[in-house]
Amino acid sequence: MIWIAIAIQLILSAALLWASWQVWIFRNALEATVKTVDGWTDACENGLQVSTPSIEVARGGVDIARKQYQILQSQLEKIRKLLSVLVRGVSFLGSRWQQSRKNASKGVSNSLNKPVVKSNKKSSGSKSSGSKHNVKRRR
Repeated sequence: MIWIAIAIQLILSAALLWASWQVWIFRNALEATVKTVDGWTDACENGLQVSTPSIEVARGGVDIARKQYQILQSQLEKIRKLLSVLVRGVSFLGSRWQQSRKNASKGVSNSLNKPVVKSNKKSSGSKSSGSKHNVKRRR
C-alpha cells in the first residue's frame, strides 16, 4: 500500500512539474508579446508625433490649392463667356459679309443679264432659301 501511495505521489508531482513548466513557458510568451505590442505602440506614437506637423503643412497646402483652383475656375468662366461673345460677333459679321457679297453679285448679274430675269429669280430664290438654311445652321 505504501508503494501505491508513493507511486501516486510521484505521478502527481510529475504532472504538477509539467503543468508549472507549461505555465512558465506561457508566461514568457505573454511577456514577449507585451514587449512587442508596447514597442509597436511606441513606434506608432513616435511616428504620429513626427507626422502631425507634416500633416498640418499638407493641409495648409491643400487649402491654398483649393483657393487657387477656385480663382482659376472663375477666370476660366470669364474667358469662356468672352470667347462665346467673340464667336457670336464673328458669326454675325460673317453672315453680314456674305449677304453683302450676294447683294453685290446680284447687282452685277442683273445689270449684265436683263433679258434672263426668270432664271435669276429661280436661282436667287434657291440661294435665299439656302442662305436662310445656312443662317439657321450657324445658330
